[in-house]
Amino acid sequence: MHQCTTYAAVRFFYRGCRRGMAMAIAITLQASAAPTTGEAIATPEQLYQLALEARTERDYGAMLEYLRRSAGAGDRAARELLASVLLMGPALYGKSIRADYCEAAYWMRLSATQGSAVGRHQLLLLNSMRDLPGGRKTCKPAPDPR
Repeated sequence: MHQCTTYAAVRFFYRGCRRGMAMAIAITLQASAAPTTGEAIATPEQLYQLALEARTERDYGAMLEYLRRSAGAGDRAARELLASVLLMGPALYGKSIRADYCEAAYWMRLSATQGSAVGRHQLLLLNSMRDLPGGRKTCKPAPDPR
């Protein structure tokens, strides 16, 4: 390419870049004004990632909310984690999360029907806990998450 042609192309590109940069800044400002609490999140995988971030920050209420939303939308990993959180809640997270064996069993069954080996193992663990004192508990049918 000739030097003059290259210079003209660079000048045109630079002028276009300045307009593009202004557009990019405007889009970034719009995006930063969007809510960051999960309302704008569309996929179950993103909700699952938010749940993991909330767990890291020790915001267990938000973690449960995001896990339930993600699991209700069909994310297998969220169903597995939600089941384990509800099964071993106080042992893992202290008094902020209470154990709910019935809801845990519900999510375990759903993940096991998706082919999850973790879900099947969790069901075996839960069934073995029935032999412990106070382990027999009848559960009401869980509502459909959809």
